[in-house]
Amino acid sequence: MFDKDTRMRYKPAMNTTLLFPLSGLLTLFSAYLVWRQIGNPNNASETPYAPWVVHSQSLAIIISIIGITFLHPIQAQYIHFNLIEAAATATLLVQLMYLFGVIRHGVQGLGLFLLPAMAVPLILAPFLPIDTTTQPILTSSILETTHLLISMIAYAMLTMAAFHAVMLLLLDQALKRKHMHPIIQAMPPLTTLEAMMMSMVRWSVWLILLSILTGLVWQWVDFSNMAIFNHKVLLACFSFAMLFWLMHKQRQGVWHAQRTSQWLLTAYALMLLAYFGVHLIKAWVA
Repeated sequence: MFDKDTRMRYKPAMNTTLLFPLSGLLTLFSAYLVWRQIGNPNNASETPYAPWVVHSQSLAIIISIIGITFLHPIQAQYIHFNLIEAAATATLLVQLMYLFGVIRHGVQGLGLFLLPAMAVPLILAPFLPIDTTTQPILTSSILETTHLLISMIAYAMLTMAAFHAVMLLLLDQALKRKHMHPIIQAMPPLTTLEAMMMSMVRWSVWLILLSILTGLVWQWVDFSNMAIFNHKVLLACFSFAMLFWLMHKQRQGVWHAQRTSQWLLTAYALMLLAYFGVHLIKAWVA
């Protein structure tokens, strides 16, 4: 058990959490640049805004890393992730994946929706509730750290896939209505979107499976109890089953883009609830 004084050390200082809104504002600036290029007849990767997006996102990532480092979520003796630390870390992983995509493929339509969505948790970080009832996880092996890292990467990868699914739905509807808004024209082609989305889904499936397995092994080694009926395990298993079934149907060519995207977004909602929903509820009622 941890006393009151020990728990107080886990509360982030205000000047530390203010780093995250700064990162969020830089992310919003990147979003502004991406939105500004809508209607530009040139290819998105050839616009003069691409280097600015790379620079602003790189600076936003550096600031997020500094902010997370100052919070000290991982120590030699414990791991402690409250709502602020978990949201900032998950957002950082998505930022890194997006930056890698921009450097490799150029500025594309994904940033139209992903960048504003990344900015929201960063800007709201100082106002998120702190769950003081959550105790640190005492580290006796590397299993906890491995499980936590894989879970965060799986969530970040599934977040990227979910935003591709949103774009796929919008593009599919636009094609059916034969009305191509400039926002829709800024998106990659339908086949490219679907291929990228399914690639991320495949990675997410195996990462979620590894997350579930490492979590169960960790619970068994440290507590002699796998906690199979824990809400996180159940929601993660449901999400894994939905994504695995989605992959099966997609290989068979049974589901069209709209059905696939809707199924993916449902699985993502379950993962979002498993990772952050319960923590948010506990923090508000604590």
